[in-house]
Amino acid sequence: MANKWGIVVAKQDMTKMWIDDKFVAVTLVKVLPQEIIRYKTVEKDGYVSAVIGVEKKELNKEKGQKVDYSLMTEFPVDDAFMSAHQAWDILDAALFDWVTSVTVVWTTKGKGYQGMVKRCHVKWGWATHGHKFTRSGGSKGNRKPRRTMKGHPHAGHMGLEQVTIKKIPLVSKLEKDGDKFLIVKGSLPGARNGKLKFFAE
Repeated sequence: MANKWGIVVAKQDMTKMWIDDKFVAVTLVKVLPQEIIRYKTVEKDGYVSAVIGVEKKELNKEKGQKVDYSLMTEFPVDDAFMSAHQAWDILDAALFDWVTSVTVVWTTKGKGYQGMVKRCHVKWGWATHGHKFTRSGGSKGNRKPRRTMKGHPHAGHMGLEQVTIKKIPLVSKLEKDGDKFLIVKGSLPGARNGKLKFFAE
């Protein structure tokens, strides 16, 4: 991945705002509290990245419980980032002060087991004269080789797929009640309060 670093945010609300005399859709995301746990190096791990812990949880040390996080993830980093940020440094929205667009990576909503019409957008069948296969897929292929050909649309599990959206304009930044928010243009994958990875471009 060409991106060098990023942060973890939580999707909040989708709304509209005026941008350059146009009323456009935007998404509001909250920058979560996160810190650098350690760096992975080529000598020890085979590649370079920063291990990020999100939403630190202080557990009972008397019971031998260690520090825990709601999410642990990694971001590829370069030498400039490693020299500017040490282990256990806090990451916040200040990293995106000069950024104008971002790349978002995370998981879409799960939609369960769906048929071919909704999952693959196939055309409906006959809907008259007592037809019972209105939303079925119809023919599956040739008589031989007596199996479904690869790539043919089928019913199955829909959603819960990793999605990467590049070059999303970063519209604005704001702070309220001690929390920092980023506003990006358009829609983002995932459910409300779902965590997303923002890469700086």
